[in-house]
Amino acid sequence: MKCNIIIVLVVVLLVVGCTCNEIKEKLLPSFSVSIPAIKLTVPPLPSVTNEEIPVGALKTPINMDSTIRANTAGAFGANSVHRVKVKKLVITSSNADNANNLSNFESARMTIFNDTASTDIAVIQFPKNYTDSITYTPVASPEISSYLRGLNLSYNLYWKNRKKTTKFLKLNVQVTLGVQ
Repeated sequence: MKCNIIIVLVVVLLVVGCTCNEIKEKLLPSFSVSIPAIKLTVPPLPSVTNEEIPVGALKTPINMDSTIRANTAGAFGANSVHRVKVKKLVITSSNADNANNLSNFESARMTIFNDTASTDIAVIQFPKNYTDSITYTPVASPEISSYLRGLNLSYNLYWKNRKKTTKFLKLNVQVTLGVQ
């Protein structure tokens, strides 16, 4: 009996020693989430500049709470998340041709923001040869869970072109997030 009381006491002390956040962090499985595709149309860029060209402030709907609940059988919601990082971005052009494709761009930068802060989530260097698709996997992605608490993901895109373009380029940006 004395041994059982000691075991129960040790278990209680271990549980009390862990915070609720530590318990949730150990129980919440890691998983990947693809947010709704971002569809863009980049207008013709008739000249090459040394400056980044802002595409502008954009929004895409995202409901992290329902997404997390769907991936955890309803056991966890957005408040249980400890880390969200960009795992991968895939940019494709549906109307690329030899003169107008992703190689016309030297680089692109994607920044997410909320009312009080912003952070770069991707800086992509494009190849010099024809390509209609590029996959970018960040080496060190920032932690972005605080930017995903609302119903929309707010972001800015910037381009720096290498060559001029002569037509509108239709782009699809697919972002995959790692959630824990």
